[in-house]
Amino acid sequence: MELAHVAICVSNLDRALEFYGALGFEETHRFTLHGVENVYIGAEGEDDGADTTESPDSASGDDGTASNGALQLRYDPSRTTPIAPSRADHDHIAFTVDDVEATFEAALDAGGAAVLEPTEIEPADAYAAFVEDPEGYTVEFYRGL
Repeated sequence: MELAHVAICVSNLDRALEFYGALGFEETHRFTLHGVENVYIGAEGEDDGADTTESPDSASGDDGTASNGALQLRYDPSRTTPIAPSRADHDHIAFTVDDVEATFEAALDAGGAAVLEPTEIEPADAYAAFVEDPEGYTVEFYRGL
């Protein structure tokens, strides 16, 4: 079993694509289902294994064909409630990176807010930094020690 993707709701799809694009993500495929736009993004140059020719009804990932390790941005233009990520319900999304400091700075330059500056977290055997993305999701960038 492998994690196929993580889906997050966004209130501004262009802003989310700009933020994650500044971190090296690129769009791998998209579809609209029941009025909700679904955009998959992954690290530049990585093959996400997605079949971009699949029908919108099968592109939800339930059939195992969606991106391995991808991030799915879900934008519902008719949503009336605010996006309100809470660390009580969702703590963070973590990405391995080669350069924690550079990625942290890129995230801040792209509109992220610092949560924890780059630091060693010895019990986790990691060097990590945390930012809040423009929607309020906490994102971790880490590498092993």
